[in-house]
Order: sequence, then structure tokens, then C-alpha cells
Amino acid sequence: MRFDAVIVAAGRSERAGGNKIEFVIGNDTVLSRTVGVFYAVKEIERIVLVVRKDEIDFAQSVISEYDAARFRIVIGGDSRSRSVFNGLQATVSEGVLIHDAARPFVSEKTLFSVMNSVERFGSGIPALQLNDSVRSVKDDVVTGGAERDGLYTVQTPQGFLREDLVKAFDAASGKEYSDESLLYTEKIAPAHIVEGDERNIKITTRGNYGALNSRVGIGYDIHALAPFRKLVIGGIEIAHEMGAVAHSDGDMAIHALIDALLSAIGESDIGTRFPPDDPKYLDIDSALMLTDTVELCKRANYKIVSCSIIIVAEKPKLSDYIPVMRVKIANLLGISVSDVAIAAKTNEGVGEIGKGRAIAAYASAVVC
Repeated sequence: MRFDAVIVAAGRSERAGGNKIEFVIGNDTVLSRTVGVFYAVKEIERIVLVVRKDEIDFAQSVISEYDAARFRIVIGGDSRSRSVFNGLQATVSEGVLIHDAARPFVSEKTLFSVMNSVERFGSGIPALQLNDSVRSVKDDVVTGGAERDGLYTVQTPQGFLREDLVKAFDAASGKEYSDESLLYTEKIAPAHIVEGDERNIKITTRGNYGALNSRVGIGYDIHALAPFRKLVIGGIEIAHEMGAVAHSDGDMAIHALIDALLSAIGESDIGTRFPPDDPKYLDIDSALMLTDTVELCKRANYKIVSCSIIIVAEKPKLSDYIPVMRVKIANLLGISVSDVAIAAKTNEGVGEIGKGRAIAAYASAVVC
């Protein structure tokens, strides 16, 4: 089944104290971050951006880096329901996804989960079971409570068969709904729930915007050295009489960085993802492993913001190589050279590193 997506970005953002679709997350705006996730899914044919009239130029600047044929820009209405309805008129595919632009951390996994549910059940609503206790309050005092069992918070994107959602809006006769799951349930059929994602939060205020902006991972790697082997550090071949003993090319700087990225996004370590006993990784260029890790970050909708690497080597001296390493790694990560920090330290003659028989690296990475 093919889908169109309606991304709703026409609100006033009054509680956020500014237009939240223009807030910056890492190196992107909220809107560009959201758009990028939907654009990467080939099953989504058309992306409809619903914006205020005064945001048309901004929306056009966001989509300028993509294939314009996949986009439509529509002016929103004076309510969420009206804005969604306006966007719905620009869709043509059998299935449709309705998404809040202010949920920039939605993952492809959630999109596919919703789309699969639409194909099977006609609708798909990502939702999380409520963990907090619920109380009714009047005049600053508790007046009652409700059991948490059966209570869920719903997220977007919410998916439907386009024809059904159009029918639901027609039957609503202008009545306002806070989201489409309730409209669909009242007018068509009970909406089907799929598992939501705790990370897929909606930016509503300046406070929750500031609180969700980054995650940090750390990594470490060490390799013994031996004669007649190639020494590669930070993606650059180094002139030295010794090289790393390893199944791959033994690039300890990139290996530490891969572990930092994997830990930042909550994935298993490099040895699990690239097993050292797997023949296909024999003598592999570690830059290829890093590229695979960057793609994994993208699929989980994490953007790499910056990284820092410390290389611990008694010899060779690395100062002349570090500028080139920074450029190489920046290109692999898709970030600015200014966001890549690399330093080299000695081990002051202590241990295997101090005796020149090993080189280690420590890395940290920030993603958001």
C-alpha cells in the first residue's frame, strides 16, 4: 500500500514562546528533522506540509534540499481539525499518515508499525500505556481519581485509509477533535493501537524542548602492535614500522567512535554488530563500519552533533596527521570539521602503550 503524509505545522506555538518548528535541534530545525524521517521512507509518495501563511517561505527552504515533486505546501486553518482537513485534500494515496511537525524524534520503526497496522486493520495509532496516577482536580484540590489500567497516551503519526478519514471529517460536520484517533473512532470504527515510542515526544514548551536535545555515548578500543602490519588511525594510514594486530584494519580511533555512537543510541557494542570472527570483516576498512553505524543512527532518527577522540600512543607522533583525521571523520559523520575534536597523548612510558607495543583510543559522541 502507498501512503501520503500530512505534517501539521500551522499552530501558533504560544506555550513554546516562539515558532517551535523553527527551533534548532543539533544542526537542523524541528521541521527539517521531522520532514527528513518521512522523506526517507519510499512507501510515502507525497508529503503535505500544512503551515501558516507567514511560514510558507520557511517551509520552502526546508524542502529545497529534497525532490520538490514529492511535496505539497498547504495553508492551515484556524484549528487543528481544519488544518488536517486542508492537508487531507492534497493527498491522493490509499493510505494517509497524520503527524505533528513538533514530534521530530519519530523513528522509521514507528512509521512502518503504523503503516502495517493500516494495511491489516484500516488504522494505526501509536500509543503508550499511562504510568502516572491520574487525578481530577478542582480549585486546587483533588476531587477524584481513575485507574491507570486501560489508559494510554496517543502519539502521531496516526494512520488511516484515506477514504475512511475523509468520510469521518464529512460526518463530523465541523466538530473539533484533539486528534484523528477520536474522530475515526466516533465516526468510522474503533481505531487500532500499535506500540508507541517514549522518545517520540511532542515539543510543547521551551522547557521540554531544552530537556530533550541530546544523548552522549562513550567508547574505548585498544590494539597491540606488530611488525609488517599497516597502521591506520582515524581513517588515515600512518607511516610507522609497526601496525595494529586486528581482524579488521585495526583503526582503534574509529572503533572507539563506533562504540560511542552505538552506546549513545542504545545499541549493542561494536563486537556484537561487527563480530571479529566473521570472515566478511577480515581486513575491512573501518571507515565502512563507521558509515554503516551512521546509517543505523539515521534510521533511528538520531542526528550526530559532535564527537571527541583521544588517541593514546607513545609513538609515532600524530600531530601532523590529526588535521587530516578530523576532515576524514567529519566527512564520514556528515558534520562540520569544527564539531570533531581529536587529541593525541602519550602514556608516559607506562605499560604496553608506554613501551610502544599498543595504541588505545577513547571517544565520546553527542547525538540528538
